[in-house]
Amino acid sequence: MLITLIPVSASENEKTIKIDPANVVGLVDMRTEITSMLEDLGYNWHPVFNESTQQFIKVAEKYDQYRMLFKLNTNNAIQINVHINQKDNVTGLHFFEMGNDHFNKEALKYFQLLKERSIQEFGDDSVSDGFSFFTP
Repeated sequence: MLITLIPVSASENEKTIKIDPANVVGLVDMRTEITSMLEDLGYNWHPVFNESTQQFIKVAEKYDQYRMLFKLNTNNAIQINVHINQKDNVTGLHFFEMGNDHFNKEALKYFQLLKERSIQEFGDDSVSDGFSFFTP
């Protein structure tokens, strides 16, 4: 019998928050909701490369997902890749710090703020720590 092992732990330089807004009342547009939340937390939107148009744009589409990138105003090394599933709005916030193998104290503080704000916006039952492999 052959058993395939899939790593279930996140890398040391990425943390992922999964948002499943299935039970969120009043949700209009997940891209707008996430953008507003991240801008309030001090992140700026940065263009991402869209393979189909070969251009940098605000929201790229790939593998039935919307993809966006945000960088912290005060430290551009702290970044969030946003992936939103087009079918059900399940969202992955892939938080990482460029140039470091492990998070420093500042990055961990910003991750905790991101998680707390996500829970405030979408509810405790809609937000969980995710793994990159299992999160959009």
